[in-house]
Amino acid sequence: MSSISIGTARHFHPRGTPGDVCRDHNRAALATVVAAEARRRGYGPDLSDEQIDECAALAGRKAPSPTSREAIRAALGPPITADDTPEAVAAAVFGALPSHPVRVVGHDGREFFLVPLPVTA
Repeated sequence: MSSISIGTARHFHPRGTPGDVCRDHNRAALATVVAAEARRRGYGPDLSDEQIDECAALAGRKAPSPTSREAIRAALGPPITADDTPEAVAAAVFGALPSHPVRVVGHDGREFFLVPLPVTA
């Protein structure tokens, strides 16, 4: 079982933060944990609901909602790299908001997820 966590909205945002902000945060955090498990298993963005449930269980999470499944599949999409144009990077990042992690591959081939964590003013 994976022990990766970037924390939930409850531990990150101040009391009184709007619910939609907290849901976006928690969805992005969950998507990253489940997508990381999916990558370890060799799954891509076309993984089935059953495979998502398997990865969620292996990561110690419950079966995700349909909206979270969408975020998980988005996180498993084609990565952005340093070779991509600035326009492609901007499109990937801004197209992922507010709750879809973006897969990134570094110069050394290591993979990362950029995780949009909303902030409140």
